[in-house]
Amino acid sequence: MSDLGRARRAVDLGSTTLTTVLLTPVFLVVALMAFQAALWTHARTEARVIARNSAALVARSHADAAATERSAEAMLTADTDLAAPSVDIVVVGDVVTARVTGRAPGMIRGTSAGVDIVEAVPREGFRP
Repeated sequence: MSDLGRARRAVDLGSTTLTTVLLTPVFLVVALMAFQAALWTHARTEARVIARNSAALVARSHADAAATERSAEAMLTADTDLAAPSVDIVVVGDVVTARVTGRAPGMIRGTSAGVDIVEAVPREGFRP
C-alpha cells in the first residue's frame, strides 16, 4: 500500500472515531429526554385514572366525597410515584369535579414536573 493510501485510511478512521465521539452524547441525551417524558406522562396518566374513578364513584354510587378524597390520596401515596398528592372533590349541582395535584419526580435529583388533572362527571340518579 502506498503512503497516500495509508494516509487516506488514517483520515477515514479518525473521522469515524470523531463522529462517534460527537454523536454518542447527543443520542444519549435524546434517549434520556424521551425516557423522562415517558415517566412524567405515566404519572399524569395515573393521576387522571384516580381523578376519573373518584369522580365516577361519587357521581354514580353517591359515595361520600370526603371519604373518597382520603381514599384516593392514600392510593396515590401508596401506589404511584406522585409526590405530595392532593385530591379535591367538589359536587356542584349535577356535576362532580375531581382535581388531583402533585409533583412527578424527574430522573435527576431536584427535577420534577407539576401534575394538575381535573375530571368532571355528571351525577346519575332519578330526576322527576
